[in-house]
Amino acid sequence: METGILHQAEQVLIGACMSGRNLRYWPEPESRTPDMDLFPYVVDDEEWARENGYGRAARKELERAAAPSRDYFHGLPEERRRAWLTTYHGDRAAVIEAELPVGGTIGHSANGCVAQAWQELYGDKARWFRASRVTRTLIQMRVGRTQAAPAYVAARQRWSACMQAAGITADTPLALRRQRLADEEAGAEARDRLVATAEARCAASSGLSRTARDLDAANASALEAQYPAEYRNARDLREAALPRARALIRKTLTNQNSHQKGEEPSS
Repeated sequence: METGILHQAEQVLIGACMSGRNLRYWPEPESRTPDMDLFPYVVDDEEWARENGYGRAARKELERAAAPSRDYFHGLPEERRRAWLTTYHGDRAAVIEAELPVGGTIGHSANGCVAQAWQELYGDKARWFRASRVTRTLIQMRVGRTQAAPAYVAARQRWSACMQAAGITADTPLALRRQRLADEEAGAEARDRLVATAEARCAASSGLSRTARDLDAANASALEAQYPAEYRNARDLREAALPRARALIRKTLTNQNSHQKGEEPSS
């Protein structure tokens, strides 16, 4: 919930910045793969699977929501497209960097509307860039450690055998999900629901769901103990930004309602 509020506020700030440069911008969704956010290891909610399959409908809806921005960008002359990208991303005249826990350094322009939004929302764009990129890497590390654990591998193999018994060949849940979402033939969503429901049942009977959940929690705790300053830094920045984000969203909604009623927007 909190990350959604911060994302929404960031998108509002980016849009205002782009508009101020005489360019249009439509807010980007926080994620285009909500099914992966819910089930990063295996679909294990049978009721959700029966209703949603692999989240194909939600993914398509998010793609439709992103279409105006994509169509606008591709409809611009080449020179304006370059200007749009530079305005959004910034240039390389000034760079902020983050050293990653896995090694190496990642950078981002200190200019542009994205960096300006970070500055306005978090009060320190360089500190937020480092905190967000480091914690994102730590999430990837957590998932990687979980999937590499012998207990997870053993449970995944039991899950695969269960799926085989149900007439579905699948080495891993993620490979199966990619295979299903690549199916564009008629009736694909109905097949998604059948396969995802079998996946959820096998996730329970094989112990994969419980094993993944336990390992994920243990790895999250271990990484937070290993990198306490990084987690604390990101947490402090988010907590400090939340009041600003909520106030900005309230103001934006008020202005939108006033505009719809033909009133003068608040300053």
